Amino acid sequence: MKNIKLFTVAFAFSVLAGCSESTEVQKNNGEFYIGYEKVDVESKATGEQFSVALIYPSDTPSKQVNFGPFKMELSIGGKVAEGKFPLVVISHGSGGTNLGHRSIAFALVKSGFVVGMPLHPKNNYINNQFAGTVSNWKNRPQHISASIDAILSSRNVSESINAQKIAVVGHSTGGYTALAVAGGKADTSHIVDLCLSNSQINEPFCGLARENKTEKVKIENLRDERIKAIVMMAPVGILFNSADSLNKVDIPALLLRAERDTELTEPYQSEVIAKNYRNPKLLTYCTVPNAGHYSFITPFPEAMKNELGVVGEDPDGFDRRAFHETLSSDIVNFLDQTLNSEHNKKLQLTSCLDG
Repeated sequence: MKNIKLFTVAFAFSVLAGCSESTEVQKNNGEFYIGYEKVDVESKATGEQFSVALIYPSDTPSKQVNFGPFKMELSIGGKVAEGKFPLVVISHGSGGTNLGHRSIAFALVKSGFVVGMPLHPKNNYINNQFAGTVSNWKNRPQHISASIDAILSSRNVSESINAQKIAVVGHSTGGYTALAVAGGKADTSHIVDLCLSNSQINEPFCGLARENKTEKVKIENLRDERIKAIVMMAPVGILFNSADSLNKVDIPALLLRAERDTELTEPYQSEVIAKNYRNPKLLTYCTVPNAGHYSFITPFPEAMKNELGVVGEDPDGFDRRAFHETLSSDIVNFLDQTLNSEHNKKLQLTSCLDG
């Protein structure tokens, strides 16, 4: 939620500036290499232009690519592997980066998913002027739909996507985004009411509300019918605090709550979503023990942690690297199961505890 202080060169993924390649990477049996291309997006609904980092299953051997302190295994412009693959769009948090959840994205691609990672305009690490504003709550879901449109029109990848199997994964404000584009009806009056009624609440968006800069607006999000499943990690949920907020959301969802979240306060966020979810049988809700709000972001190199502050920190005793191994596996398994219409099966999660 806080604006992430990061080196610009480290996240020049959209333009591939400042990168270098080294030796080819050997893949594990049964896994795909990770192809990459940049997709330009124009949202007609919001009048904004932005880019999507698109990664996909490839048979072209990857090479280790260095972006500043980051090392990634990519096949830039590599040939798309044969087959029809599900599409997942990942929505980053407020002030974040479209590379913030690359560990999850890479695990998905290796398992046979195409993944699009949009950089939300005016709510990212470069330009965060819309953070917490009504415009941001309105625009973010539109960014996802526009990203799907652009990806499905991509000359290189579109023919390899199964358009009947599309999902959205989101963290924090990105979790809100996933639920909103799935048809969640948002109401910013719930933000105002929460922030003004409780001075102990420290949600990042409360600053604007307490300065009387948050209008009370109902946002009637049109459900994007193409989306068949969502994953929400430590999501902002207070905007869905009306009893009928989620009446139009009838797709499988995985809701992951951070037990030691210091950015978002329960029972006003994940608990609100769980309470109002239309069909509880479609909701898998669990708590990640000892996790902090930012524990869902891909681990950073040790050399960067001092530059990042709370974004790179976890509660004492929490192993973010180990967690991302199980988190990525759980998300892959959840989406593989639900997008194949097997959501009635009991999902065995390893990264969290039920409820």
